[in-house]
Amino acid sequence: MVLNYIKIAWRNLHKNRAYAVINITGLALGIGCALLIFALVRYHYQTDRHHRNYDRIYQFTSRFTSPTNEFNIQGIPYPFGQAVRNDYPGIEHISMLEEWYSPLVAIPVANQADKKIKDKNHNGAFVEPSYFSIFDYTWLSGGPDALREPGTVVMSAEMARKCFGTTTNVIGRTVQLDARIPARVVGVFADYKDNTDLAYSIIAAWGSVKEQLGSRPEDQPFDNTNGSTHCYALFNDKFTAADWDRGLPSFVKKYNPTKLKETSYPAIPFSTMHLSAEYGGVSKGLLMSLMLIAILLIGTASINFVNLATAQALNRAREVGVRKVLGSTKTQLFWQFMGETMLIVLAALTLAIGIFQYGQTLANAFLNGPFRFTFYFSTSVLGWLAILVIVVILLAGLYPALVVAGFRPVLALAGRLTTQQAGGFSLRRGLVVAQFAISQMLIIGLIVVGNQLRYVQTKDLGFRKDAILTVRLPNLPAQDLIKMRAFRNLVTAIPEVSQLSYSMGGPPQSGWRSQTKVRFDSRPDEEPYTPQQAWIDADYVGIYGLKLIAGRNLQPSDTAREALINETFMQRLGFTRPTDIVGKILHKSGFAPMEIVGVLKDYNQSDLKQRINPLFLTTLATGFYSANIQLRSANYSRVLTELEKAYNQVYTDSFFESAFVDEQIQEFYQQEQTMGKLINFFTGIALLIGCMGLYGLVLFMVAQRTKEVGVRKVLGASVGSILWLFSWEFIQLIGIAFVLAAPVAWWAMNGWLKNFEYKVSISPLIFLSALLATVIVALVTVSFQSIKTALMNPVKSLRSE
Repeated sequence: MVLNYIKIAWRNLHKNRAYAVINITGLALGIGCALLIFALVRYHYQTDRHHRNYDRIYQFTSRFTSPTNEFNIQGIPYPFGQAVRNDYPGIEHISMLEEWYSPLVAIPVANQADKKIKDKNHNGAFVEPSYFSIFDYTWLSGGPDALREPGTVVMSAEMARKCFGTTTNVIGRTVQLDARIPARVVGVFADYKDNTDLAYSIIAAWGSVKEQLGSRPEDQPFDNTNGSTHCYALFNDKFTAADWDRGLPSFVKKYNPTKLKETSYPAIPFSTMHLSAEYGGVSKGLLMSLMLIAILLIGTASINFVNLATAQALNRAREVGVRKVLGSTKTQLFWQFMGETMLIVLAALTLAIGIFQYGQTLANAFLNGPFRFTFYFSTSVLGWLAILVIVVILLAGLYPALVVAGFRPVLALAGRLTTQQAGGFSLRRGLVVAQFAISQMLIIGLIVVGNQLRYVQTKDLGFRKDAILTVRLPNLPAQDLIKMRAFRNLVTAIPEVSQLSYSMGGPPQSGWRSQTKVRFDSRPDEEPYTPQQAWIDADYVGIYGLKLIAGRNLQPSDTAREALINETFMQRLGFTRPTDIVGKILHKSGFAPMEIVGVLKDYNQSDLKQRINPLFLTTLATGFYSANIQLRSANYSRVLTELEKAYNQVYTDSFFESAFVDEQIQEFYQQEQTMGKLINFFTGIALLIGCMGLYGLVLFMVAQRTKEVGVRKVLGASVGSILWLFSWEFIQLIGIAFVLAAPVAWWAMNGWLKNFEYKVSISPLIFLSALLATVIVALVTVSFQSIKTALMNPVKSLRSE
């Protein structure tokens, strides 16, 4: 019996090849894309779950509250870890960590210049030994115990191969951190799994931070917070997160009493950090949006199947009638047609896996940041895939099988079944409306995301960003002023270079965020908020085209003597006229009083997701870490070669790194750009699946109305009127779909735009564009077969009936 069903299923597929291709291809595209999305979402939800104590790990963070906003960062004060150890001995393990961005390692080579390795793909870190009691590592040789001694490091197998060409016999060998701090290798650990946020290629002893930063961490003030300084803890039954929350006010009062009202240090479960956008993680809302798109794609493909299966049901009527007369039960017929659906879905699954594998390769080639992923077919994944297949079989096959199995044999054999009895136009209309609604929602999302990305790319940020290159200076506790002057002289002598300026963090919108407390003029207390601070030289304002609205620029100086502030800071200080604040004094702990010599027009110092914050700029040459170079030539390759030559001549122990400012700014919107690419791709897939289903339905309608078309032509109907006959119904359905899709799409995209402080508006033109696009796509699809039928000789049309 089963073999007989399979034979009949194969014959039907072979007989109706167009419908088979449409169904298999549509389901394959839907399943393949859903697999891709599932792989991406699973990858992020599995991040760092390989640690045995994953559910007990917490990360301490800093929360700053002001009358106008709340600001959260992962960074904490340097002495924080020791303070927690002193006050809470019940915590199982505590470890401080200082991130080391783009670590540079020099390896001494006999009778040759040192071999320099710059890891641009991974960060390094300085950690306390207890770090390895919190997080799990697989050790190939050595171990973390010796990290208690300053001047020791462990490294990944990949880093060991880069440094020494092997992972064996490296224990005891010497490297130089930042090409200046000697360190002995005491361990090599296995390379990380792909899904981790702790992919440090080299990890040094916490005691080495003294030489790295120029001071003992414990000597830093408790109200000085750096975003690169982290603290992790392993809680247990004896000390829980609730215990920490209860004691936190007393802890802040003890160690940071002057900031009691505006500062807090919440302990966040490490399991939530990766999916916490406020701490720089991947947006959980974005992942959920992708999952919704996966569901919509599966739904679109299943709708196609149901539409075409019910439309084709009339062609199977006599077969069903004969089977019933010969004794087949309704249940047997139901499972026969469910079996046919299963064969189609399994055939689609085979193609879908190929689409998935190819799609994963494309994703890793063309997508950036958190959207690059690796997928493994584990037991849980195969289980999910089996559930997906079962759901698709039920969605696609259940209703058509019930319809066909329910045919009355007398009507079926007599050929008197109507389309209403074979599933009904009303159902198919409803399903087509659902398909169009999905497509229109995706098109509206595509347009809104595209408009917002164009807006952030073209908005006037308040500073010049074209033809400016930044070069990273060595990572030193204090810059060598003599070398900086020598580098300036060499660079400005290059004909293609217009001018050079030094600064703390590169361009005005660099992502380098440093906040501090200040006291204004003769006021007795510090301001209740923390303005941002940045160190620049006197050429910085000119090279970036910053606009002074009052006062003058900073005078050349190597120390902090004067300050520029932005409009927002001026207003927060209670002034409305810029000229009134010029000449006032800013006081910052550890600095000489700084005279406010000018007010700058506001510019976006952070990405457009955040509002403009109070800011002051002053000169502090030892804190410069970037050279900003304005170019007057488009021959960038030659300039880069000359700049690297000049850099290596001055900074012989460092590594040349450069980036164009406009490219740096685009990196702020990496997730949004990738989201745009994904929506473009999946919208195209949804439209393709919908068009395939629409084409199949038109084929069915044409076959059912061939005689009607012939009669109309004999009576004088034009090709245009016949084309309108087939198109009008779908235009009506598109209109209904638009009424349903527009409010849902507006709600979803309005919620997404709330992530941006500066954003586009959702205009009616966007919705009209989506409606017009859907109508055009539908008409093109319908017209192809409709025109062919309308041009057919009516004699042939009537004879064919």
